[in-house]
Amino acid sequence: MEALRAKLDLIRRVEDEHRFGVVIAGPRPLRPIPELPDGVTEVFGLFSKLAGNFFSFVQPPEIAGPDAWEQRRSDPDCPLGDPLVIGYERYGMSPETLEDLEGGAPIRLDLRQGDVYYCDPDEYIFFYKHAEVEEIDTVDLAPDIVEFFDRFVLGPRYPELVERVLGPHAVTERDRKGRHRDSWTRLLEASGLL
Repeated sequence: MEALRAKLDLIRRVEDEHRFGVVIAGPRPLRPIPELPDGVTEVFGLFSKLAGNFFSFVQPPEIAGPDAWEQRRSDPDCPLGDPLVIGYERYGMSPETLEDLEGGAPIRLDLRQGDVYYCDPDEYIFFYKHAEVEEIDTVDLAPDIVEFFDRFVLGPRYPELVERVLGPHAVTERDRKGRHRDSWTRLLEASGLL
C-alpha cells in the first residue's frame, strides 16, 4: 500500500505541474466491510477517482460501509457472479461527456476470488441470451486489486491494460500534436512510471 500511496503522491505532483487533464480525486471516508476481498477498502481509501481519456476508476458507493453494502443491488442472475464494478473504459467518448459520465464497459472485481477482469459487453450480452453456454470469456487482468492498481493503472503494465481492453491501435494512437491521445499515458510517462 505504501508503494501505491507514493505513486499517487507522485502523479498528483506531476499533474499539478503539467496539467494533462486527468482526474485524481482524494478519498472519501470508508468503513471496513468483512465481505470485501483483501485490499479493496485500503486501495479505495487512497482515492475516490482516477480518470484519463481511456479509463475511469471510481470508488464504488456501495463500499462506503456496512449499511451501504447491505443496500447494494445485487443481481442473482448475473452470468459473472455479481461482481463489483471498480471502473469503466471511456475510449471514443467525446471530451464533453467525459466530465461527469461514469459508464462504458466496466472493469470488474470478482467478490469471491478477488481478481480483476474485463468482459467485452458483446460477450456479456451473448452469454445472457444463451444460458446454455457454460462459460463466458473474460480478460483476466490481475489476481487482486492491489496488484491491478500498482501494475496496470499506476505502473508499467498500463499499456497492456489499454491493449487488452481497447485493442492495440489505442496504445499507439496520437493526437494532432503527436502526443499520446490518452492523457493517462502522458501522465505516467512524465512521472517515470512507464
